[in-house]
Amino acid sequence: MHLPSERIYKEMRSEEVGTWIVPANGGKETALLIKAPTNALKAIVSGAKMSMVYAFQESYLCSAIRVYDVPEEPLLLCNIQRHEEEHCALRKVASVGKTPIFLFNELDVCVAWSDGILSEGDRIGLNEFLSKHPIPYSGEYSAEAIKALDNFCSITNQMTEVLASDVMAIIETPIQYGKWVSNMVSFAGNNDLQTIVLDDRDEGGVLEKSIWASLESVFPFGLHKSPQVKIGKKQRELIDVVAFYQYGSFFIEAKDLSVFAAGLDRTRERRVLGVQKQAEKAIGQLVGASKTAKRGVEAFNAKGSQIPLVLDKPLHCIVLLTELIHEGDWTEVEDAIRSAAMETGDYFHVFDLRELVMLLKCSSGQAHRLDYNLMKRFERFVEAGTIHIRSRPAPK
Repeated sequence: MHLPSERIYKEMRSEEVGTWIVPANGGKETALLIKAPTNALKAIVSGAKMSMVYAFQESYLCSAIRVYDVPEEPLLLCNIQRHEEEHCALRKVASVGKTPIFLFNELDVCVAWSDGILSEGDRIGLNEFLSKHPIPYSGEYSAEAIKALDNFCSITNQMTEVLASDVMAIIETPIQYGKWVSNMVSFAGNNDLQTIVLDDRDEGGVLEKSIWASLESVFPFGLHKSPQVKIGKKQRELIDVVAFYQYGSFFIEAKDLSVFAAGLDRTRERRVLGVQKQAEKAIGQLVGASKTAKRGVEAFNAKGSQIPLVLDKPLHCIVLLTELIHEGDWTEVEDAIRSAAMETGDYFHVFDLRELVMLLKCSSGQAHRLDYNLMKRFERFVEAGTIHIRSRPAPK
């Protein structure tokens, strides 16, 4: 387990993904911190290859972690190092050839760690590369630093054509790692306790727990996982997660893209088709849940107490994925959203855990603001006709 410094934690909370190499234990050791979507983290602990990428544009030192979660289209997490403590930590890693690696998920919690090791040849190569640029830039996130980072991302992204003018000094260093240790991260609420373990084979259950954990502080007395309804003599689950406050209710159906069961060999195209199929199924489930609740069928929590859902206003029906993949034709999913909204009179949404966390940050963790922001997000979907929408905090 690694507890980031105040500065790193603030940066981590402000970024959806990222990588940092920092001093640890009072500077005696180092730590490589990686924040990435849960699917990528599951790929890493399943054995996906990783490499560290470093580049200089003048004195600006850019860094990245490349994760081969999808072999033909690896994930690239870019950053720019602009603090002396990070430069010192990197030089130490290049000197000793090893560093612990800590993985952080969308909720900014450390979910796993392992020991990272560089081969002797790669260690020497990285050391020599850094020695050619002895004084990297330290300072503000300036326009020049942003330009250097943009150039770096263009060069290191295999899917982007690189212009000759963007050439910079660059090195890619494979990093090996030992056995991963998954942390048991518990979240306590007023009504329940949920524990997340990254390598739990119940991947869908982990996603549901992550959703619950992200919403618990927003709905301290109005959040329930797996609410039950009784229809005739049968009792069944209404929906995966339900939340409510005085002005509305939120129905959430979680759909996880399996990594442990499916392995790392699936192509990006197959993954897209799998996510789309699950999204359409979840929309149908949400339509059914909405109609069931509005018929007056009572819902009960895990303790058997009735859940006082707010049903006199349109519901927010949310399909929540581990990852919303941006390529592919999503027309059928988008048509299903429009049809479901027309059929029920509710707001329908499809997005991933990363977007949920960003919406909560944009809403300052307040239920009424989340309600409003989801309404505006649905309006934006109607205007744009696409589910590929990313929320951002308003400029200060």
